[in-house]
Order: sequence, then C-alpha cells, then structure tokens
Amino acid sequence: MSLFIILSVVLSLVSMPIIIHFCNKHSLYDYHDERKVHSGNISRLGGVGIIFAFFVSTVLYVVFTTQLDILKTLPILLAALIIFIFGFLDDIKTLTAWFKLLVQLAASALVTFNGYRFTQIFGWVLPLPISYILTFGWILGVINAYNLIDGLDGLCGSLSFTAVTTLGVLYTLSNNMEAGICFILAGAIFGFLCFNWPPAKLFMGDEGSQFLGFIIAVIPLYTSSDIFEYNKFLIMLILTAFPVFDTIAAIWRRLRDKKSIMSPDRSHLHHKLLNIGYTKKQALHLIVFIQTLLCGMVILSFFIGKLKGTAMLLEGFIFMVIFFSVIHYTNRAINRKNLAKELAAVTGRELPTEEEASVNEIVKDK
Repeated sequence: MSLFIILSVVLSLVSMPIIIHFCNKHSLYDYHDERKVHSGNISRLGGVGIIFAFFVSTVLYVVFTTQLDILKTLPILLAALIIFIFGFLDDIKTLTAWFKLLVQLAASALVTFNGYRFTQIFGWVLPLPISYILTFGWILGVINAYNLIDGLDGLCGSLSFTAVTTLGVLYTLSNNMEAGICFILAGAIFGFLCFNWPPAKLFMGDEGSQFLGFIIAVIPLYTSSDIFEYNKFLIMLILTAFPVFDTIAAIWRRLRDKKSIMSPDRSHLHHKLLNIGYTKKQALHLIVFIQTLLCGMVILSFFIGKLKGTAMLLEGFIFMVIFFSVIHYTNRAINRKNLAKELAAVTGRELPTEEEASVNEIVKDK
C-alpha cells in the first residue's frame, strides 16, 4: 500500500507545475465571483492533477492487490470519472445548473444501484426506498457542499485531506482493503495542497471540488465493521460538518431572501470569519484545527463502543451547531454595528434608539 501512496504524492507534485504552466499559457484562470476572496490570475485546473494521481495509483493498487475486487470498485471509479469530466467541462465552458444536476444524478445512480448505499442508522435497518432516497440525497448534497466551500486558499483541500485520512484510519481498523483508496486520495490531495496553501499558486476548480465531494460521499458506502456501520451516517455528518452545515445555511439564506439557491454570495463561513476580523490564514487555521479535533473524536469513538461512541459523536455535532450559531450572530452584530456607523456618517448624527430596529431589519444574515 505504501508504494501506491508514495506514487500518488509524487504524481500529484509533478503534475501541478505542468498544470500551472498550461493554464498560464492558455489563460485558464479562476473566475472571480461574490464568494471568492482571491485577487489576481490564479490557475484553476489543479483538480486535474489530483484526479490523475488518484486514478493512476488507484488502478495500479486495485490491479496488484488481489484482496480487492476490480469489478466491485469499477462503478465508483466510473462514476467519479463522469463527475470529473463534466466538472472539467464546466471549468472550461460553463454548464447550466440543471445539466450539472443531471450529471450528478447519473453518477449517483451508477453507484447506488450497484449496491453502494446506507443500509442502517444506529442499528435500524433502513427500508429500501428510504435507503435509496437517503443515499441519493447524501451524494448530491456532499458533492455541492464541497463545491461551495471551495472559496478560500487551502480550505477545500484541507477539509478533504483530513476527511479521507480519517476514513482510511477507520477502514484500517476495520480491516478493509479500501483503506488504501482513502490514503491514495489523501496523497494526491497533499501534492495539490503544496501549491494551494496560502498564498495559493493553483486552485482545484469545479472538477476538483466536485470530484472530492463525490468520493468523500461514496467511499463510506463500502460495507465495513459492525461498529463503523452502526455510527456511519453520524460519523460522516461530523467529518463533513463544515461544508454541509455551511451549505444548509446558504440554502436557507437564499430561500429566505427569495434568491436562486445557486446564486453566489459572501455570507459563507469563511466570509463571516473574515468579516469578524480573522485574516485569511487565521480563518483557515481555525477551521482546520477544529476539523482535526473532530477527526480525532471520530477515531476515538471507534474504540469506546457503539453507545458511548454515539454519545461522543452527538456532542461533536452539537458543538458544530453552537459554533456556526456563534459565528452567525457575531457576524450579524458586527454588520449591524457597521451599518449604524455608516448611517450615522451619512446623516451626521448618532442613530437614535428608536431607529435601531430598522437597522436590525436591514441586517439579516449578510
């Protein structure tokens, strides 16, 4: 296994400068929108290097590791390839949101109808219709969650690296050979992060973020040990908490404001941290630090039994709810204060108490 992990790292590291040169030559830079915080021309096809390193190393790993069934892994690799191809096309020539959704549904169906789905939650065996609906919703949600969280140097890559590494550890503890696939992907992401860590020289693009979201969503669908299976869905909610919670907040925010759920804005978690006063590096370090603690909690829960593990994971889930709430209300308070100052500067007077209510109405979740 170690040889294939090293190969993945090397292929990723070698491919990134080539991709940067290619992007510079053909002016393939990351476009700027309301949720991006970078400036300048940054090459955007880093996901190609991640996926190249992952596919080459994984195929060799599967071929030369007799314990892994090639046919069993093939649906996931084919579906991941579909996500990559259309994500790449989206980076080169923007595709419509509905077309991207159809592609994601097709990739999800290829995986789900080949036996990869959630089968239980806390020991409760899911009826087949619920199992399919939950799995489809999960895959689609996580793909787009990782795509939306990719707005800060090093963020999506770091969250992906820690998540797949933790899954690799859990599969190793469960004696699953699929652990190798997780560590190979971690190696490919590591090579990319060497060029994406702030200040970034390269972005992963939609093909990278959607691919990582898809793989992180489907890798845990392999059958594993009884302990892992019992808490699997809750474990995945913890490992993907940052992108998933941020996406849920974004959907609620846009529905409330009667906007398209696909419209970009500057109210994601990293935007709020920057608004509160964190620098880009401080915001990244805080998120990665908390994510690392959550990953450690997930691994520890494996050793303390089903019920105690569930209780620990629920504590982690509650912590994330509180964390997002604190950041949300702190950001809103700062926006309210800033708006009051702006209004006072325009009117030339301090804002009367009776007018503060109108400020509260203006500042919702910006």
